Amino acid sequence: MAAIALIAVAVLALLVTVLLGALVEMYRDVRQMRDAMGILDRPLPVQLGSVEGTSPSEFGLPPVLDSMTSAVVLFLSERCATCHVLASGLPRPLPQGLWIVLEGRTPDSMQSFLERYALNAGPDAPVTVDADGEIARRIGLQTTPVGFRIVDGVFTHATSVPSSRYLGSILPEPIRLKRAV
Repeated sequence: MAAIALIAVAVLALLVTVLLGALVEMYRDVRQMRDAMGILDRPLPVQLGSVEGTSPSEFGLPPVLDSMTSAVVLFLSERCATCHVLASGLPRPLPQGLWIVLEGRTPDSMQSFLERYALNAGPDAPVTVDADGEIARRIGLQTTPVGFRIVDGVFTHATSVPSSRYLGSILPEPIRLKRAV
């Protein structure tokens, strides 16, 4: 009886090994297909130039960002297909530390974007409407979607944001302390 159990365990172990190998191969195939189609998450660094080390409020962003320990300001445009995909994939409520700046052609088109994706713009909300593109122009930004990292109240670096998956990976994660005993 012990010999049968040992053989069953060996067959099961072999089966698990084969299945794991097949899973690894499948992931490689998916990556190759995504690479061939050009849809891999390949963010591009954005050179900040004179913006690096400056406070966000200097460019018209909410002054509360000047005191943030860590935040990401995501610039979206209502004319950008990737921006629509990113907006539709955002969790509700927005993650702590994520601020959105929305650019658009007209107030109506921007309002439509905000309503479609249930985003609330306002003085206390983490969504800012850049109606005339003034904030982007002051920063020198000409493309979207781009995420700007703020650390200790200043811009530190920026990157393109090609997907929701990548956006999730760059969002600040608060570190919670364990309750003291």
